[in-house]
Amino acid sequence: MSPAQESGVIGHVLVVSDDERIRDEARFGFSPTLEVALAREARDALQQMRADVPVVVIMDLHSGTAGGYALCKEMDQVPFLRDVPVLMLLDRDQDAWLARQAGAELVRTKPIDTSDLVADALSLIA
Repeated sequence: MSPAQESGVIGHVLVVSDDERIRDEARFGFSPTLEVALAREARDALQQMRADVPVVVIMDLHSGTAGGYALCKEMDQVPFLRDVPVLMLLDRDQDAWLARQAGAELVRTKPIDTSDLVADALSLIA
């Protein structure tokens, strides 16, 4: 049994956003059974995911240099990341089609309430 499992942690959520508010809300919104990892941009997120596969990824469509669209496409090319569910956060409703084309299972337009963000992420895990 790993140290994380011994402490009751069932996995981790990766939040990819250059928006400090989103990162802070996610960091404190989840129960202690889910660790929250943070990344500011896609390159860092992909590196983190290769080292430790998350149970769900929450990402901004537009963040950092590569953005959520590119990150979703990269995830699809990695067999062990292909099935990780993605909640994509949008700045405007018009980008929903683009987010779904990238591979996001669920899309939400910001601002999003912390409890809704957590509930949406948990619905993708279940």
